[in-house]
Amino acid sequence: MVDKGALARAVIYVVVILYLVTDLFVIGGPLRRSLARRAPDSAEVVDAAKDAGVVARIHYQPILLTQVDRRVEENLWRAGRKAEGLPREDRLLLRRAALNDLIDLHLIRLKARFSQSEVPVTDEEIAAELALFTARFPSERAYLASLEEMGWSEKELRYRIAARIQQEKYLFSMIDVTVGEQEAEIWFEENKQRLAHPERVRARHIFRSTVGLTGKKLEEVLTVLKGAQTELSKGAKFDELARRLSEDKKTRMTGGDLGWLQPDRIPEGLRNVLFTLEPGNAVLVQTTMGWHLVEVLEKRGPNERTFAEARKEVVAALEAVKRRDGLREYRKGLREREKSHIEVFFDVLERGL
Repeated sequence: MVDKGALARAVIYVVVILYLVTDLFVIGGPLRRSLARRAPDSAEVVDAAKDAGVVARIHYQPILLTQVDRRVEENLWRAGRKAEGLPREDRLLLRRAALNDLIDLHLIRLKARFSQSEVPVTDEEIAAELALFTARFPSERAYLASLEEMGWSEKELRYRIAARIQQEKYLFSMIDVTVGEQEAEIWFEENKQRLAHPERVRARHIFRSTVGLTGKKLEEVLTVLKGAQTELSKGAKFDELARRLSEDKKTRMTGGDLGWLQPDRIPEGLRNVLFTLEPGNAVLVQTTMGWHLVEVLEKRGPNERTFAEARKEVVAALEAVKRRDGLREYRKGLREREKSHIEVFFDVLERGL
């Protein structure tokens, strides 16, 4: 006996399959048009992505304009700069640079797939990088105020530093960096003048932060340091005053000693004073971070070095150049191989500028 139900179902299946084949592959019917509209490279999907703030796609994975702006803000913050007041052209260049970084990092992640166990980052490496970064702040209070302005915790900053170190270590492991002795000597002879010790000063300071202060609080900062200046004129010891009054935790317990300073490593507001000030004369200087009572202890003029004296610096400089060039070539090659999978929406990149 024939199962009429089974026969009916078979007929329905055949009809449905015929319809699908005809719609999708023969006449391009409504189903095919609907699927086409939902394809990741369709005009409808691209327009929707751009409306949502997608500025680029790598293998159809989005990078948002908000991510780019966040990267710009982070880069400026690391350099001690702000976006306010920058002309449109500069802000656009900063966005393009940030987007290029994000695209490269995305491609590296896709290719590398490294794990913490394969590319470990030690607490010592994080601490060293963090120390270099925080050194540009005159006090812990200024550093914490800047962190708060970015909306970051110290834990998040450490995480970001660790992630960057991990990425750099992975890339460096793929690049051969070898500097020969003869190569180093030749480079030294060609750059001997650049490697000479520049003019230097040894100085100390008593620092009081003005970050976030207004009105009478600002006046109190200046009053404290003027009082210290008066005490010095009456014979008080600078190092004792620094230990008692300075808010620079890195130098307070060593009497405010800043060590030997080079012109290119000093903020402009301090540089103009320190390299014209005679030793033994304490003066007040205002910077963007606060007020400094500074005194020059000793000055040294520029002088040349021998290859033996400069060898470590020469090798480090050549290694840095080779790493930089190697990274550039690696990223360039990676971008070239993946260019068919990278889309950038320049109209979105310029949005809001």
